[in-house]
Amino acid sequence: MNRISCYFERISDFAVGLFLLFTGLALTVVSFTIIPIIGLFIAIPVLVLAVAFLGAKRSKECALIAQQTKNILST
Repeated sequence: MNRISCYFERISDFAVGLFLLFTGLALTVVSFTIIPIIGLFIAIPVLVLAVAFLGAKRSKECALIAQQTKNILST
């Protein structure tokens, strides 16, 4: 894995997280207006997934590459 792949990994995690966040918020609004109980059972897991994607940590390979890059730039 190289630095470019790690960069796109973070971008894709963020994009998926934002998509799920907006979808979860829309489902929450729909659940309060149209289908109260069933909608919340769908909206809550989507919101949890959004938080998981937005707070995702780097993969081990990307953390190692970031550490190596930091060491190279600091010397």
